Amino acid sequence: MLDKFREECGVFGVFGHREASRIAYLGLYALQHRGQESAGIVSTDANDLHSETGMGHVADIFTQSRLENLKGETAIGHTRYSTAGESAAKNAQPLVVSCSQGELALCHNGNLINALQVRGQLEKSGSIFQSTSDSEVILHLIARSRQGTIEDAIQEALSQLTGAYSLIFLTHEKVIAVRDPRGFRPLNLGWLDGSPVLASETCAFDLIEARYDREVAPGEMLTLFKGGIRSRQISPPRPPSFCVFEHVYFSRPDSQIFGRSVYESRQLLGRCLAQEQPVEADIVVPVPDSGVAAAIGFSHESGIQFEFGLIRNHYVGRTFIEPKQSIRHFGVKIKLNPVAALIRGKRVVLVTTPS
Repeated sequence: MLDKFREECGVFGVFGHREASRIAYLGLYALQHRGQESAGIVSTDANDLHSETGMGHVADIFTQSRLENLKGETAIGHTRYSTAGESAAKNAQPLVVSCSQGELALCHNGNLINALQVRGQLEKSGSIFQSTSDSEVILHLIARSRQGTIEDAIQEALSQLTGAYSLIFLTHEKVIAVRDPRGFRPLNLGWLDGSPVLASETCAFDLIEARYDREVAPGEMLTLFKGGIRSRQISPPRPPSFCVFEHVYFSRPDSQIFGRSVYESRQLLGRCLAQEQPVEADIVVPVPDSGVAAAIGFSHESGIQFEFGLIRNHYVGRTFIEPKQSIRHFGVKIKLNPVAALIRGKRVVLVTTPS
């Protein structure tokens, strides 16, 4: 089965930095919340692409020896999340292929709604797929392109696809970033020691002490190369369609997404909830962690005391992104535990976020 919903992943890229693989590792570490199923890094030394991927968490996959295998001053990385389709090593990204455009690696955060149809057409004409990921469709279309440059081939491929995508490509000489025309998923540009970096969330820049520059614009293609950065608009302007879940649930509260603070957005949502649904209660309790800022906002607006009435076990992953429904149910039990003495006999406002 082709992945039908795999919208929430983390992508990262760094160009021309002497510690590229380790910078990519730290970037993925900061983006771990965006995908706990698998992770990978591909680097280049201008001669070859070097790939290391695996199932599980970033810190478990990338041992010292695996990082040493990732040679070169340019790298891209990915953390994967899925709620449908196979949870398998063959779907771990970055995907790497060798085609008419040379060696090419791809990281994808998004969901291509016509991927199944396009894949069927490609298979009928002889294409052989190695994964069940919709991302591989992009690579097949690029490989079939007769355009003279990799940028033109990417643009031609994406013109045949519909859906959400924040993409980072790696060749021997370039990193290419593309965001879909509606900007559904985030993608940001920053600078570290004079080297450009790309990340799904700005919290990754904070960890590596990079300076945030701007968002990659919807429909924009950025090419990072030795001569600098080249920008081109590859899709006509369309009405923006930002994913609300980025501010409500997916992103870390210390990130800036779609031009505003995630923490401030969640706190404002809590204030609005208190205005729209006023209640008489003794305490406001968040469902940690994503509900904390909203609960603080509710408490400030309502005047009801804020308390941590639920304690989270931080050694348990985000239950929403576990691949099996049975694990989700069990995960809730081991993840959260009420503070009985605090909530006993109290009227409680429980503030959570959709998940």
